[in-house]
Amino acid sequence: MNTKYLFLMLGLFLSGFVAAPLSHSPVMISSKDKKQIVVYKTNFNSLNRGLTQPFPGANGQDAWFSELAVSPGYGEIQKKIAHSGQALHEFTSSSVPGLYQTVDKRLIAAPDLSQYPVIKIQVDFYAHTSDLNARNIFGAVLALTGGPHPGFEILAFSLNSGNGTPKGEAGVNIGLSTFNGIDNNEPIPLQVGQNLAWDKWHRIVLVANQYEDRYVSLKVDGHVEDLSAFALPRSEVSIGVWERGMLMEEIQAVIAPNMDFESVSEDDIYWDNLQITVSR
Repeated sequence: MNTKYLFLMLGLFLSGFVAAPLSHSPVMISSKDKKQIVVYKTNFNSLNRGLTQPFPGANGQDAWFSELAVSPGYGEIQKKIAHSGQALHEFTSSSVPGLYQTVDKRLIAAPDLSQYPVIKIQVDFYAHTSDLNARNIFGAVLALTGGPHPGFEILAFSLNSGNGTPKGEAGVNIGLSTFNGIDNNEPIPLQVGQNLAWDKWHRIVLVANQYEDRYVSLKVDGHVEDLSAFALPRSEVSIGVWERGMLMEEIQAVIAPNMDFESVSEDDIYWDNLQITVSR
């Protein structure tokens, strides 16, 4: 895999981004009688269509809310492009003032990761750009974040393209980060999920083990890669001090605008069939 496409570290989105305070204390999910818990699941089909709104969100949108959207950027529930029925759509443009990200969130009840340490994200995504010849960066992220104070990355992946290469040539590339054991998160040289087709639905299944502090596997469109050699990422809580988050409290969906390499574009990411589970 050409690592030049793993340019967009998750920290670009998650560091420096202050999470909104939780509106309530998270409820811990735990049941010693179950081997697996579905923390959150949606195909967006029953949600009311329309723009996502600031916290606490619009009625009928299952508590999804807009954390940040600067016009012309926006998030919405829509049916024009969906794997089936409806999907969450996030739009951005190189014309967004200040190049602010489009961020949509949903708070979740925090599962007991000491009892259920295996975390799984499964989601379908569809990436679109207005100009496949443009060389500017395409970047989107789906992340589970939380405490002990807001901002820790629990499990996340990025979708990347461009960065000096025409987007049509680069394709869409999944990115993951691993803690180097000393002072930073670094990209994992992935073999699967690279040079994926634009304007096509893809399914990703990402699994990690909180207790073992390791990824487990990445599955993209049926192709599986063992990631058990890689440590999970850390957050720098103070200068030189890196810690692992312990609470999974919210889902973040993000797309970021860019106008590097003398290129501009309008970019879209669509999310569908999202499921978050924890198990023993």
